[in-house]
Amino acid sequence: MQSNSRAPLVVSTETAGLGNRIKSWVSAMRLGDAARVHWAVNKNMPAAFAELFANDCSVAEVPADAALYASWRLAILPEDEEFLPAGFATVGAGAHPLIRGIGKAWWSLTGRRTDRYRYMLFPKSHSRRSARRDARHIDLEYGRIPQHFRDVYGPLFRRIAVLPEISARAAEWGAGRIDETTIGVQIRTWRDDPRRYRKYHLPAARRLARLLDGTDPRSRFLVVSDNDEIIGDLAARYGAERVLHFPRATARRDSWRTPEGIREDLIDMLLLARTRRLFASYLSTFSEAAWWLGGATASVAVF
Repeated sequence: MQSNSRAPLVVSTETAGLGNRIKSWVSAMRLGDAARVHWAVNKNMPAAFAELFANDCSVAEVPADAALYASWRLAILPEDEEFLPAGFATVGAGAHPLIRGIGKAWWSLTGRRTDRYRYMLFPKSHSRRSARRDARHIDLEYGRIPQHFRDVYGPLFRRIAVLPEISARAAEWGAGRIDETTIGVQIRTWRDDPRRYRKYHLPAARRLARLLDGTDPRSRFLVVSDNDEIIGDLAARYGAERVLHFPRATARRDSWRTPEGIREDLIDMLLLARTRRLFASYLSTFSEAAWWLGGATASVAVF
């Protein structure tokens, strides 16, 4: 849906995980005079919309006259394109791996005179089928995103009203623990996808170690992950006093199985949004949604 005119009613119908659904919902806000969410409860999402959010916009059925937005990508309209040059996107842009590798090497060896390849980790083939051929997307590009889009989407993310009891739990625990020295660390291990675990997490673990080793010894790490063992591993390496994590009642590895697990995932996202520096797993819309919810100003390193 890429039009200069807004539709009377747009319904987000994205069915994947929490970060994807939030991005789709916000896109529906931008595209329609009225935005609704058809929040399917499925294997990716056991929690109903009303178990997470206070907004009065959920619909059990999609109205016949509604336009649909089923993508996880933030919508780009024709009027946006003057702010976004062709070939901008580095994530899911579909370029040949050799070209990406050469581009990334050139960026590094020449003193990084351009940030075109800042988040172009190798290998990269995520969502190639859904990427526009001219690479005009802003998804997962963080600090590269032009201010125009932050001005457009920032207020829409602020419309999201998390249930007060969930936001209160995050605020209460984060107060006094998260400050300017706290680095948010979001680690997606792809524990539910053996192929992606080998392709993305194993190389990423080495990149993350280099990032963490290079931090000020006085800094602390707020760790969010889909794997419980990550907390212990990092505490053993950097010291338990430097590694923070919300004391969940649900196991991280099984959070997607129960509504309470998803509620605690949302608390983790809200806490991550409070950090001003973020180490983010490549291809994770969880950290991306947290970045937007935090005002789209945090400094990000993708690993």
